[in-house]
Amino acid sequence: MKHTLTYSDKSDTRYELVDGELIPMSLGTGKHGSMIKFLYGQFRKQIKQRELPWTAKQMTIGVRSPRGRRWDTPRIPNVTVLPLAHVGSDGKP
Repeated sequence: MKHTLTYSDKSDTRYELVDGELIPMSLGTGKHGSMIKFLYGQFRKQIKQRELPWTAKQMTIGVRSPRGRRWDTPRIPNVTVLPLAHVGSDGKP
C-alpha cells in the first residue's frame, strides 16, 4: 500500500481501519500463533525447494479487501505469499 498511518493510544491494542473507522483487532490464541508459524515455515520451505520467485511474509503486508462494493479496507493477513517482483530491493513491499 502506498499510504500508511501510525496511530498510538499508548496501549498494545492493534487496530484496523474499516470504512474509515478504527476497529480493535482481536488477539489470536496460542494455537492460532502456532498455525501461523507452521504455515509461514511451510510456505518458505516450498518456495525454497521449488526455487520459486516468491517470498512469504508474516503480518507485514497490507492487502486491500472488499467491503461491500468498495476495495478500500486494508487488512494485514497473518501470512502473505507474493512474487519477489512485488518486493523492493530492500526486501520491503
